[in-house]
Amino acid sequence: MDLHIHSVYSDGTATIDEIARKARERGMRIIAVVDHSAEHPRGLNESKARRRRVEIEQAEQKYGIRILDGVECGILEDGKIILPKHDFDLIIASLHTPVRRDELYRRIKRCILEQDFHVLGHLHAGMFSLDGRSEEEDMEILDLLEESGKALEINSNHMAPPESTLELCRGRRILYSFGSDAHTLARVGEISYSKKMAKLYLDRGRNIIHEMYNAHR
Repeated sequence: MDLHIHSVYSDGTATIDEIARKARERGMRIIAVVDHSAEHPRGLNESKARRRRVEIEQAEQKYGIRILDGVECGILEDGKIILPKHDFDLIIASLHTPVRRDELYRRIKRCILEQDFHVLGHLHAGMFSLDGRSEEEDMEILDLLEESGKALEINSNHMAPPESTLELCRGRRILYSFGSDAHTLARVGEISYSKKMAKLYLDRGRNIIHEMYNAHR
């Protein structure tokens, strides 16, 4: 399972067909293509999302794997996300702007409380956290995720969240998601960090795919 892959429909370098073929070669049974949303200069709009959906459906039939039609939205200054008018299977909300600690927590907490999405992406990725973390506020974010049923992404590319934050997940029944954050074909399915961290710190957590599947049974 790799639920964070970018394609040529935003800033990735691989086509949908190439991604699906590589995922099958690596034994993936389910992946998500989550190109950036409209706030990104090369992100998805409604037209691009419709064209990509056709290619996703074709690749699913060709390679026999499940491909979620997803999007990664940047968390904006007011905590909002921008979504094209499209029926996405999976929505990731991530901070993509380098900000100070107080601003980081303010945006993320407001987003969790007010926006409709499935996964909080790459929390505390190094390039976006300018002045460290607060354990107390990390606990608040985890509380909000647990209460809202939104998932915490374990991102192998950014190695995020760091172990000091994941340590706070012990004993929590929190949803989680694995993602390579692949922008190149070579990184598709590279989720070793994600799997290792989940085993160490999320022993009582639940995989979001299992949760989504059980919800529709």
